[in-house]
Amino acid sequence: MQRDSGLSKCAAESEDVAVRDVDALRSSFLDSMASNSTSVHVVTTGTGDRRFGVTVSACSSVCADPPTLLVCINTRSPANVALAENGVFAVNLLNVAQRGIADTFAGRSATSKPFDFSCCTHTAGTLGVPLIDGAVAALECRVVAQQVIGTHTVFFGEVAAITRAPVTHMPLLYCKRDYGQFLAF
Repeated sequence: MQRDSGLSKCAAESEDVAVRDVDALRSSFLDSMASNSTSVHVVTTGTGDRRFGVTVSACSSVCADPPTLLVCINTRSPANVALAENGVFAVNLLNVAQRGIADTFAGRSATSKPFDFSCCTHTAGTLGVPLIDGAVAALECRVVAQQVIGTHTVFFGEVAAITRAPVTHMPLLYCKRDYGQFLAF
């Protein structure tokens, strides 16, 4: 007869603690990132009836020589697959009056179908991807690398063309799970 030394109970308790620690770390991470002010971008790809767009806050410049940026898109998003297949995308930096567009492409519109381009006017860019009219800037990119990290794919795009709004718009910002705008001191 083998006696239980209590090790299996201790291991199970240790796993429960580890799960709670991971959950606490994730929650703390999300709360910390919510305190980070970011510009609001809609990443678009596709042409014709096969257009995709998704609101992202995870967008950053990588380098200026050559001009390159990165965007992070959830692997469950249809835009992720479309972007990987198309190999081109645009980053549309929204202005403060485009909050409804941000909500639509985030999948939480109160007035439009989620992810539906009917919420905005747009034109085809140099690479054929949709550019949202009135955006502060739209940067068209060719995918030069991609890497899956956890739940997201990081797409690195070399900038091929830039369209800027003809008037000076203030960018739409996101912080503490709400929209805002920049105010100088």
